[in-house]
Amino acid sequence: MVSQPLRFRDVSSSSCYCCEKESLKYICQVEDYAAAQEEWEAVQCVEPILRSPYKEDLHKSPKKFINGSSSSPAKSPSMSPQALAPNVRITPHTDFDEVWDFFTRQDMSHVMGTVMIMANRASWVTKLSQCQFDNSEPIHLQILQTVYKVLTGTKIDCPRFGNHWDVIGFQGVDPATDLRGVGLLGLVHALHLLTYEAVLPLARDIFRLSHDQHSQFPFMVLSINVTRISLQTLREGHLNKECNSRGNVRHVLNEYFTAVMFHIYWIWKTECKTIKDSGFLIKDAEAYCKRNVKTVLQKLQAQLRKYSHQEAEML
Repeated sequence: MVSQPLRFRDVSSSSCYCCEKESLKYICQVEDYAAAQEEWEAVQCVEPILRSPYKEDLHKSPKKFINGSSSSPAKSPSMSPQALAPNVRITPHTDFDEVWDFFTRQDMSHVMGTVMIMANRASWVTKLSQCQFDNSEPIHLQILQTVYKVLTGTKIDCPRFGNHWDVIGFQGVDPATDLRGVGLLGLVHALHLLTYEAVLPLARDIFRLSHDQHSQFPFMVLSINVTRISLQTLREGHLNKECNSRGNVRHVLNEYFTAVMFHIYWIWKTECKTIKDSGFLIKDAEAYCKRNVKTVLQKLQAQLRKYSHQEAEML
């Protein structure tokens, strides 16, 4: 980072040496810290911002970000039009099945030139990973708004650009920047996690942990990275056995994505990891989950059964 040691004017040689030594020590610490960030295995240029999300009173209670209701999050919120202020919008929620049905009926030829040659059953997954977020597409905006509103519990649409996106773990004022590496698939995977009722309790737990003062991490950056891991696992053929036995690629990929999210969450929580551990954790998780597809899927199902039993007991 610095090719020459720092020097100061009008000091003795010994003082200069001490200053150089302390400066180099500081530089090494900065380099180590930067290396820890790079080890996050981020999508393209996405790197976790190591800052507290507790900047405003709104951020201090993650429990109110995700509604604890057991009702389906995909249902559109209801609010009287008369109660809305001018220029306030409420975009109806969408869910994974609705989005998938929409895209399978669209002409995706504009991304065919960049799509890898894969089995026909996996082609739509690959196309989504190559399809970039487009502000002129209402469905893209609807997905983004659904993800934000389900996580935060708000009813009205949020601004397209702004610092509010870091509440759910994006890294800047424009979520589209973070999605460049995995395309719209990164957003659709998050939508599945948040609108599929069986896995919603897991989504709640992961999001709450992401706002824990000790464990905090950028939720959407983690989700995007797990999409990258899942897509790579599919491309390398590690999911072939499951896909062939079920005859369905998207369901297997969604379940594997959720299983990797749970695997990382469980280690992060039980071993009290922090953002500084993220690089090693993500790397190890990727290697383990690729080698043990069946095991991680089974562990996910066991956890989902626990959630189901807990909800039944509460009722």
